[in-house]
Amino acid sequence: MWFIFAFLNSWIYAIYYLCNQNSKLTPQQFIIYRGFIAAFAATPFMLLYPSVFPLMFYIIVLFQGIIISYMDRKYFEAFRRFGAENVNAIRPLTVAITFISWLLIDPTVFFAYLETPYRTSIISLSIMVIIISVIKYRGHAVGLSCFQKVFPLLLLSSLVDMSNKLIMDYTNGHLYIAAIYRVGLTGWIIGFINLFTNCKNKIDYIQIFKLKNLVKGLFILWLVLSMVILNLAMFYTSHPAYCSAVFYLSVVWIVLINKINRLQGKVGPYQSLDKKWIFSLLFATIILVLITG
Repeated sequence: MWFIFAFLNSWIYAIYYLCNQNSKLTPQQFIIYRGFIAAFAATPFMLLYPSVFPLMFYIIVLFQGIIISYMDRKYFEAFRRFGAENVNAIRPLTVAITFISWLLIDPTVFFAYLETPYRTSIISLSIMVIIISVIKYRGHAVGLSCFQKVFPLLLLSSLVDMSNKLIMDYTNGHLYIAAIYRVGLTGWIIGFINLFTNCKNKIDYIQIFKLKNLVKGLFILWLVLSMVILNLAMFYTSHPAYCSAVFYLSVVWIVLINKINRLQGKVGPYQSLDKKWIFSLLFATIILVLITG
């Protein structure tokens, strides 16, 4: 069941990524819209279905909102210093961090792996191939300084991934509503933190709240849908790293969409790719899904 949601999420994120590439929003506009548009999209559903969840649910939401808003700023700093291509080449290592860390958080998964060494070896190998494929498919060489700067953010990204899994244990049986609440509440936290944090940068509020820019930011609704679907995938999986690994199928879908666009004379990202790594990514993901599903 988990892989159906994870597969769907990879498609939705691919669409979101391509829309983001074409949006031409400034970094300041993006990180503010990322929070508020998600919040405004989710809040009507929260009002229609008022629910109260355990305290731990809200603690995790607060943690996620603070961490994600911090990561947004730090990733943009890294993008400006090292280039988005180099930074994104490192980010798949989050899957490995999550895979190992979750064994410490949930010992039942660790002992289950010990009981099935053959299956565990295939899972581990599949995840390793996925990580290597995503790092290699564009052939970027990542410098040590870039790795040192980004690695702490990978640890935080892994914490967010694992907390996405943990928070679904506190839904009080309202799985879908809880997923929407999580998106809405984190959206408000991220939006306000990024709004007030950017005050010192003399943010242009006229541009932020201009209707044409807000319309440009509506592609973030795809991200909202992606976040909801991701939480559903996390609920059904035994290990959050599986969902994080399948997420990188979005690379394959972006390639396919761009091939279609090129036939229509349009130019998009991911133009120069090593096809053998794309195929290895697809193959390893299929193996991972088959052996864990």
